Amino acid sequence: MPRPYHERLDFTMTLPLKVISHGTVGPKIVLPHWHQAIELAYAYKGHPGTVHIGGSTFKMAEEHLYVVNSEVVHSYETFLDEADQIVTLLLPQAWLFQVVAAKKLPFWGPLDLDLRAEPYQELARSVHTLAKNALTEPEARADYLASLGAEYQLVGELLKHLTVTGQVNTDQLPLPRPLRQAVAEIQENYSQPVSIAKMAEQLNYSSVYFSRYFKEYMGISPKAYLGQIRLERATQLLMTSKESIQGIAMKTGFRTEKNFFVTFKRHYQMTPKTYREKYAAEQSWT
Repeated sequence: MPRPYHERLDFTMTLPLKVISHGTVGPKIVLPHWHQAIELAYAYKGHPGTVHIGGSTFKMAEEHLYVVNSEVVHSYETFLDEADQIVTLLLPQAWLFQVVAAKKLPFWGPLDLDLRAEPYQELARSVHTLAKNALTEPEARADYLASLGAEYQLVGELLKHLTVTGQVNTDQLPLPRPLRQAVAEIQENYSQPVSIAKMAEQLNYSSVYFSRYFKEYMGISPKAYLGQIRLERATQLLMTSKESIQGIAMKTGFRTEKNFFVTFKRHYQMTPKTYREKYAAEQSWT
């Protein structure tokens, strides 16, 4: 399973902003990652799932915008269909440095914005323009210029309404290097027995402090995070392979098939077999 990664994004297009429409792919899990860009997740239809930003989890709601500051760990658990849709807007860090004329990007918050609220009317207008032009067939130069204007308006509104001048919380801060190392190790070795105590010792932390420090940024303990990674990987194998459920349980680090069954049912309210039968075919939508 891939470890959390520093996602290197290609922003060589004429429009500095990168806009991604995710379509109707059914169950979609995006593993924890970070990149040198501001990410704005716009739920433009329905309730497409959950987004984890640092240690916080948000249930995504229609007409809400979720703000991920640069180099902050984030992940998604979504179900995307005709009624539940997301568009992602990515503002590259290098371009933002030029726009805001600063050596360090500002921290932005709050992280969950209701675009229907009065303070965010202009922000909503620019987001709607960018999303619309990403979802429909562009009309060449006119749509490009409209999108370019909307992008600058978007940054202006973010600076005006979301710049945090006081104390910031851990959900707005980049993941510290020791925790990046720990997350990478868990991702790489999830299928084997993982000693959290040994991991803490290697980073020169006590087990108690390490667990508290990890939870402060990630929202869950290292042990719970390990379980989450195993479950996410098992879910991927259920939907993309024909391997037996017992084989998947062993391959993803669960001690026994029964332990996998109980953990899976507690999390998804259905058995692994039912989950596979219900969702595997929908992966063809991608």
